[in-house]
Amino acid sequence: MTPTTLEEAETAWSSVFGDGRLPLDRLRRNLDAMMSETPVPPNVPVTSDTVADVPCLRVGTGTRTLVWFHGGGYVMGSPHGYRAAAATLSAALDAQVLLPDYRLAPEHPFPAAFDDATAVLTALSADDTLIAGGDSAGGGLVLAATSAARDRGAATPSAVIAVSPLADFTASGDSFTTNAGTDPVISARALRGLAASYLRGHDPSDPRVSPLFAAFHDLPPILFLASDREALRDDAVRMHATARAAGNRGALSIHPDACHAWTLFADLPQARRALAEMTDFVNGALP
Repeated sequence: MTPTTLEEAETAWSSVFGDGRLPLDRLRRNLDAMMSETPVPPNVPVTSDTVADVPCLRVGTGTRTLVWFHGGGYVMGSPHGYRAAAATLSAALDAQVLLPDYRLAPEHPFPAAFDDATAVLTALSADDTLIAGGDSAGGGLVLAATSAARDRGAATPSAVIAVSPLADFTASGDSFTTNAGTDPVISARALRGLAASYLRGHDPSDPRVSPLFAAFHDLPPILFLASDREALRDDAVRMHATARAAGNRGALSIHPDACHAWTLFADLPQARRALAEMTDFVNGALP
């Protein structure tokens, strides 16, 4: 059943993780199953492609291109599971959505996901209609890859959207403590487990894995969206503050009645409001 209330969305998230001791292959199946509860509309095309040697799915049609990096803590998630979410984004933003199948840990630890993301954005950098975004780990990944493109002197997307971004593997935000009882998805303990799989001892403050510590000058407008109830709230809050101090023309939207990555549940009224914010933001950033 596709969630239509916050309580149902949080129950759906809880069903993915079970008792917290499920093996990774089961977690991956659970996440894709939850994401696939919403069917892809029959008139929405879904095709396979390869960009910069990274397998991708293209979903929908439009006058713009949106690269969306899926969530899943760098260990779960897939373009297949995100097809319906991409179809919703396509309709809202008038964009064909590209879903990169970036490599996952622990089979492919850092910098595999980062390298795949930067390769895809580099390959599409000539497209002046390009928008880039992601949720959770994908939100952190798009910010890290966009910052890296700027550092290389390469073209960056025209606008960036980060939903509930996982942007600080040091877990230094106060919301990890204050929201410990209201977030069924992310916790400090869970983040330590993800770090063990993805980082394999690499410095968690490296901007390529924790873009909170990146420089934010000369970046495209960034829209940060987060739930007031989630552990990652302060990742978005602090990144927006740093970006604004560097002159970024982006925005921050904190939703008090939402859960982690709630925009994935298209039938939630809260998700529809967030999609309207994304549409207004993109229309203001692009011709």
